[in-house]
Amino acid sequence: CCVIACPVTGIDHIDVETCSQYGIKVISLKGETEFLKEIRATAELTIGITLALIRKIPEAVNSVRQGAWKRDLFQGTELHRKTVGIVGMGRLGKIVAGYFKAFNMNVLGYDIRPDFPDNLAIKVNRLDDLISKSDIVSLHVNYDDTTKNLIGKEEFSYFKPGSILINTSRGGVVDQQALIDALNKKQLAGAAVDVLDGEPDITKDHPLIKYAKNNSNLLIVPHIGGNTKESFEKTEVFIAKKVVEYLNNKNL
Repeated sequence: CCVIACPVTGIDHIDVETCSQYGIKVISLKGETEFLKEIRATAELTIGITLALIRKIPEAVNSVRQGAWKRDLFQGTELHRKTVGIVGMGRLGKIVAGYFKAFNMNVLGYDIRPDFPDNLAIKVNRLDDLISKSDIVSLHVNYDDTTKNLIGKEEFSYFKPGSILINTSRGGVVDQQALIDALNKKQLAGAAVDVLDGEPDITKDHPLIKYAKNNSNLLIVPHIGGNTKESFEKTEVFIAKKVVEYLNNKNL
């Protein structure tokens, strides 16, 4: 009996079909809705990188470290009364919607699910419509064949001037060359991402990293969304208990 245990929700890095053929059990956090309500790290990071981008925090920190004190170089924008469009109103999308509402933002949501949370967001039935109405578009969808390059050249054409993109879901949801083109053409004012297509084999030659090295309108952090002490403790203990339960049942 073999088990692959992953304390994560996304298992696109695992060949589940092959595991099934060889009788390998994959245990993850996928579908553990009730437990995951208490795992907030990625949602919190979504707000964090949004604020870091629009308030130009990384550049301001670096400027001070170099001995300067020039506040006028770093005038940002506010979240208050802006419109955020959330693509994917599942567990994380709903948490993020609540956080953005706390900033007194107008929250729109796009999702095909029948149980859309109307108490958290105004439902928009078309992705292009949501994008065109939003100052910030935040992605919270699973990665599969239906969401690969969900945000591509056509979708970027719908972004209004001055808007930004936030991605803490999966890198492959966004067409990376289309993102670079949109930033270069000022279709987007900026983007902040926690994920890159091609993980975990990311080097300095990755197209988005090469762009970000010389352009402050793209903020990249190395997939640290769920990387908190609290989240690790909770998820690893939860997964360990599931593995023990599965193995005990197999040996009965």
